[in-house]
Order: sequence, then C-alpha cells, then structure tokens
Amino acid sequence: MATYPIFGKTVLAMLVAATVAGCSITPNRLTNNDVMANAHENTVLLEQDLAPIVGPIDLNEAFARTIKYNRDARLRAFEAVVSQGQLAVDRFDMLPELAAQAGYSRRSNYAASASVTFSGDEPSSLGNNPSYSVSSDKNTVNASIGATWDVLDFGLSYYRAKQQADRFLISKERERKVVHSIMEQSRRAYYRAVSAERLLTKITPLIIKARGALADSARIEQLRTQSPMEALTYQRALLESLRTLQDIRKDLVPAKSELATLMGLNPSTEFELADVSNPNFTTPSFSLNMADMERTALVLRPELREAQYQERITQEEVHSAFLSLFPSLSLSAGLNYNDSDYLRYNDWTSTGVGINWNLMNVFRYGSIDKLNNLKIAASKQQALAMSMSVISQVHIADLQLKEANDTYALADQYFDVAQRIQNQVDSNRAAQQIGELTVIREDLNALLAELRRDVAYADLQNNFGKVLVSMGLDPLPEGFGSMDLDQLSNAFDTMFAHWERGDIAYVSEDNMQAALTAHTTEQ
Repeated sequence: MATYPIFGKTVLAMLVAATVAGCSITPNRLTNNDVMANAHENTVLLEQDLAPIVGPIDLNEAFARTIKYNRDARLRAFEAVVSQGQLAVDRFDMLPELAAQAGYSRRSNYAASASVTFSGDEPSSLGNNPSYSVSSDKNTVNASIGATWDVLDFGLSYYRAKQQADRFLISKERERKVVHSIMEQSRRAYYRAVSAERLLTKITPLIIKARGALADSARIEQLRTQSPMEALTYQRALLESLRTLQDIRKDLVPAKSELATLMGLNPSTEFELADVSNPNFTTPSFSLNMADMERTALVLRPELREAQYQERITQEEVHSAFLSLFPSLSLSAGLNYNDSDYLRYNDWTSTGVGINWNLMNVFRYGSIDKLNNLKIAASKQQALAMSMSVISQVHIADLQLKEANDTYALADQYFDVAQRIQNQVDSNRAAQQIGELTVIREDLNALLAELRRDVAYADLQNNFGKVLVSMGLDPLPEGFGSMDLDQLSNAFDTMFAHWERGDIAYVSEDNMQAALTAHTTEQ
C-alpha cells in the first residue's frame, strides 16, 4: 500500500487546524480602554479643522461656519463622494473579465492507466499482465490568463452605470437640500440666540427685584400692617411675573448652544454675536409675482430635480429589464501554459464563443412590458405630486412672509408704546407716586414687548428665508468648496445683500420659452 508523503500530511494538518480555529471564534466585547480611546479620538477630531473665533460672529459668518463645519452637511458631502466612487466602480463592469490563474499539483505516484479494446458493446478483458501508460508528471505547474466578455452583461452594466450616474446627481441634489435646511435652521438659531443674549441680561435683575418685593410683602404680611387679602393678591401677582420670567429664561438659555452646535462648535464654546450690541432690524424687500416664483421653484427645487433623475433611473431600469430577455452571447480568449514533459506544446492559445438563452423569456415579455409601463407611469405621477407640493409650499411661504411683515410692524409699534409707558412709570417712581408692583409689572411688560419684537423680527427673517428655499434659490456661491471662512462669509454677505434688496435672479417666462425651444431642437 502506498503511503502519504510528508507534504500531504502537512497540508492535511494545516486544513484541520484552520477548521478548528474557524469554529473557535467567540464574541469579543469592547473593553473600557477601547471605548475611552475611541471617545478621545472623536473629541480630538471634532475640534480639528475649525477656524478660530477672532471676533463677534454675524449672521453671514454663522452661515459660513454652518456650511463648512456642520456635521450633517459634511455627511451629505461624503455620501455624494461615495456615490461618485461607486459610479467609477460600476464603469469597470462594462469591461471584459480578465482572469489570471496559476497552480501547482503533486501526486504521491504516477497516474498510470491501461486501456482495452471495445467490441460488441462490451470491453475486452484486462488480462493478467496489462500494459500501463503515463501521460502526466507527478508534479505539474500550470498557468493561464484569459479574457471573457458577455455581450448581454455589457449591455446590462451600461444601463446600471447610467443609473448610478443619476444616483450620484441625486446625492448632489440631496446635499443641496440639506444645505438649504441647515441654513434655514442657522438663520432661526442666530436670531434666537441674539434675542437671548440681549434679554437674559435684563431678565436676571428683574427676577432679583421681583423676589425682593415678594420677600418685603411677606414681611409686611407678618407684621399685619396690610390686610391679608391685599398682601396675598400682591404676592400672587409677583409670583405670576416670576413664573413668566423663568419660563422666558428657560426658553432662551439653550439658544446660543443650539447655534454653536449648528456651526460645528462645542456647545460650551464662548463667543459673541455681532447683532447683540448693534441690532439691525432692516426688513427685507421682496416684490416677485407669484407666477415667477412658481416657475423658478419648478426649475430649481432640488426635490424636483431628484424626481426627474429618478424618472431617468426608472427608464434605464425598463431598458435593462427588456434587454435581459435577449440571449447571452459570451466571447472568450486566453493564453495557457503547462510544464508537463508529456505535452508536445507546453503553451497554447484558446478562443471560444457561447450562447445561452432562456426560452421562457418569450412568454415573460408581455408581463414585463406591462410592469415597465406601470413603473414609468408611477414615477411620472410621483413627479407631478412633488410639483404640486412645491407649488403649494411657494404659496404658503409667500403668505407667511406677508403675515410676518404685518406681525413685526405691530410688535415694533407695541414695543415703542411699552417703552414710553415704562418711561412714565420710572418718572412717577422717582416721585414715589406708584408702588413697586406697578414698576415690576411694567418692566416685565416692556421686556415681553421687546421679546415679542425680537421674535417677530426673527420670524420675519425666517419666513424670508423660507421663501428663498421654497423657490430653490441656491445660497451657496460658486466655488464655495475652495473658499476659506472669511471668503465664504463675504460671499454670503454680498449675496444676501442683493436678495434683501429684492435683487433676485428668477426664471422668467422668456427664459422658460427659450429653454423649451432649445430642448425641442436637441430632441
């Protein structure tokens, strides 16, 4: 009996060891050191690449920091880069498959064999002394390199690559949408933080004054120098004022931290806001008619462009499904080598062609065609529904802007009257003609009036931003990716100054007609 050589035993031992090792894998929990090291690394990464704060931050710098350092915006940008990388990978699927192969084989003995004649449907007897022959070595080295190209796979890969190209463009439109959203959030957070910075410095002294008056009233009640009903009514009014002040403070305290988070800063970072000491209550000008606004939105909104790209993806999917019904034609060619001494030619070339077709596809055509038509109709209906939604958003944003203008004008007038009343109260207080409760109440009224004025102005700015977003106007300047923080801030300053003056580039009826004419010519 032949024995296995040492080499064969070694290979067998290695296979057994690999099998045992694979079966012995157990879950490996993260250690506290692993978690802490990862937390430290993330903290360091969050603080990297942030431009230092060198002065008070205005709205335009807040926009610039949000665009450059906001993590949601960066995530969408990375998704677009990943989608672009996937497109580059999918392009290789259209190329032929090029495979290189090499191998070494060893036998413990020669593959000797005998042969006999065959007649009458039966093989002849091997006999007692058969003659054996050998046609291969015990040790063999072989190698080959060959290309295989499937014509059907090429066609399917072509349509898949086109779909991936449209998915990349969709990711860019989603990135635009995220930028619109975070800039809208940044505008709202900025004005809210400005209001908080200005009013919190006034709320705390007023709370101290109200608590002092409350303590004085309690002492007077204990001394019984005032009727209990008057003292309790006075205390209830003070407590209502205190509750209102504390509710306002609770709402305003996190405003600055929320703005810092949007700008990619640690919420505990100290910084100043430019509009706190120098408030600017300029109202934006907007005079576009509704037809121009609707037309601009239908052309520029990222959601509609995404829907249009999705229609193209559906069309490519339909073409791909139709193409899959055809037979598969495979072409192959290769170079081969084998070092066997028994071969006359140790290297040779090979070529081949093959065809494969599922005949059942003939019966599937009708169902696939019906399904494809339904997919196209569904994608078109989705685009139409999105168009209607965009038009309604434009109308709602325009109405809200007009209401916000009226609300701000009324709040500003109310604040002016509240200030004049407060001045009168201060004068009477100096002459000791009114009590402390009246002073606290009017100070609170003036504070609330200022808060309402600030909130109304913030709502006005927010609704102005909503109108711009509803029209799909892109706030990002050209080449913003290569700009530093100051350049981006100055670009925002210039752009928003034009927009607030009403200088907005919109899609006119003439622009639309010219585009339709050019599109018809291209078709």
